[in-house]
Amino acid sequence: MRDAVFPVHAEAHSLPFERESFDAVVSFDAYHYLGTDDLYLSYIARFLRPGGMIGIVVPGIVAEFDYVPPHLQLGWDAAFWSFHSAAWWRRHWERSGLVTVIQADLLPEGWRLWLDWLRICLSLDLPPLFSGSDGGIAEAAMLEVDGGRNLGFTRVLALKK
Repeated sequence: MRDAVFPVHAEAHSLPFERESFDAVVSFDAYHYLGTDDLYLSYIARFLRPGGMIGIVVPGIVAEFDYVPPHLQLGWDAAFWSFHSAAWWRRHWERSGLVTVIQADLLPEGWRLWLDWLRICLSLDLPPLFSGSDGGIAEAAMLEVDGGRNLGFTRVLALKK
């Protein structure tokens, strides 16, 4: 079974696969950078067999907002506008007509996992992606102050029709 799962390094809009090649597509901490495009789900879904599953876990927000709450401004990066709520992702995917969403929610204590990851990166002097010039210090402080009120990890799981 080890040969049934393999990583691929490729441009997300030029994947080297045949249509309906996979039973599942899984993305961790990346889909939000491209999947907010209204057309991306139709692109990635072509690689799934009917009944196949697509699942993502991405940084997210509890509820949509139009401005950055004051306590988040310290560590907010413009790239964070790609973070969305579970309800937003459910609507975004369901309106495509390509999938049936079977789960869309915030991962319990996801904000703590995010903060733990940042702390590990900081302790190893490995700056996380989109952490700003301070190597993630402001982002970690933002997560601590927020305490899960607004930020976390969104997970979405759907079946291709």
